[in-house]
Amino acid sequence: MMRRLPLLLLPLLFACSSEPDIRAYYYPVRELTDGLVYQYRNTGDVNQEAYEYWYYLGLDRDTALYLSATRYANGITPVQVSTERVRNDGAYLEQLALYPPSPDGQRQRVETEVLYDRIFPFYPTDGQASGYRVRFKVPGNSDAQNFVSLNRYYRGDTILKVLGEEREAVVFDLQGEVSQRDAQLGDISPTFTGYEIYAKGLGLVEYHRDLGAGGAAGARLVRRMPMSEFAGPPD
Repeated sequence: MMRRLPLLLLPLLFACSSEPDIRAYYYPVRELTDGLVYQYRNTGDVNQEAYEYWYYLGLDRDTALYLSATRYANGITPVQVSTERVRNDGAYLEQLALYPPSPDGQRQRVETEVLYDRIFPFYPTDGQASGYRVRFKVPGNSDAQNFVSLNRYYRGDTILKVLGEEREAVVFDLQGEVSQRDAQLGDISPTFTGYEIYAKGLGLVEYHRDLGAGGAAGARLVRRMPMSEFAGPPD
């Protein structure tokens, strides 16, 4: 029986080795310890600004590896800040804060509650769900609960030209929902679909979200730069 055991394990070994490992297509966290700003050209009709800017910073702690991501609008005004923890099987959303504008134009920090956190899988065919779900309340309407859900479905690999060169990439199909539960006004749950492309050694390089009657959101990576260049010289 002991001599037959290795032969019985061979199919399992081959099955494990054939499972795709796409961690190289996630952001290069260890190379981002000084931080880089990713500049995306908007391709949708929802965001009126020509470009979208994200600052990615890798944090290599003694016990864990993290990625901090900050989205900016109107110069260097933060509108979204998240922290993701990198584990052996993927990246997990630990914290997400939003900065929605108030009627007077000021932005106030809103913390979200993370309900599902496996944001990016390194083994996309392992049968586990990928994406996130968060819950939050906005200032001025504390009676309403807001939810944002995004599910990622691995489609496969591809080749695309980005930043002047061809790169290997992987594609995810998207299904999402932005819902609000309000005891006074009732519930609304608009959904959206789309796709994301992650390039090897870069991370997210292109996305598209079809919002139905709400239009479309999308962007494509056109440049990477240090924060000092993005922020510009001090006054």
